[in-house]
Parts: sequence; structure tokens; C-alpha cells
Amino acid sequence: MMARNAVLRLLDANANRALEGARVCEEIIRFHVESPRAFRRLRTLRHAIALAVDRLPITALDRVRARESVRDIGRGAPSARVASLERLLLMNFQRMKEALRTLEECTRLAAPHRTSAFQRLRFRTYEVERELLRRVAAVRHHRS
Repeated sequence: MMARNAVLRLLDANANRALEGARVCEEIIRFHVESPRAFRRLRTLRHAIALAVDRLPITALDRVRARESVRDIGRGAPSARVASLERLLLMNFQRMKEALRTLEECTRLAAPHRTSAFQRLRFRTYEVERELLRRVAAVRHHRS
């Protein structure tokens, strides 16, 4: 039972992490880059991640019941100052990719038939990241 609870906690934490990272990226694109196409692409990706999580044979209530935020040993990890919106964008794309990889690996235990969905989302994130970082570089160059 403890292992199942640990897997549920991993799924919960990384679903939240992937969605939070996607939202931060989406908002940076929305308010800094101001590209409707890029914004829609990120929003669609975030919704696809949420849908993949919802399709797990584990309910949101199961994940929340397993959550132990107060006891989480990672809770007090220090956060560093970030120098720019571009750096914040990079950090949150990395956060998404890492969380999606963890979801991919944990579904091998909890829902093997859903593993490929998270793998596809991870690779889709690589492509969206590539496109948007090019766009951010172009915006920076244009505004200089």
C-alpha cells in the first residue's frame, strides 16, 4: 500500500508541476511575446497535459488523498532569483519536460497503457519549446 501511495504522490506532484510550468510559459508568451499563435499552441499543450492526466485510471480525489504537502521534504527547497523572463521561460519548459518524463515513467507502474501519451506530450513539449524560444529571441532582437 505504501508503494501505491508513493506512486500516487509522484503522479500528483508531477501532474501539478507540468501544468504549473505550462501555465507560466503560457503567461510569459501572452504578456511578453504577445504572439496569439504561440499562446494558442501553449494553451493547447497545457490542455492536452490536463486531459492525459484526467484519463489516468486514478481519480483526482485519489491523487489529492495521497498528497502530503505538509510532510514533503522538498517543500523548503530554496528558490533562486531569476534574471529575465527568457530565463524564467526556459526554467519552466525544463520543469514541464522533467515532470512529463516522471509521469511517463510512473505510468509504467500505475497505467502502462497511458505511458505513450505522456511520452508524446514530452516530445511535443520539445517542439513547442524550440519554436517559442526562437520567437522569444526574435522579439528580443526586435526590441533591442
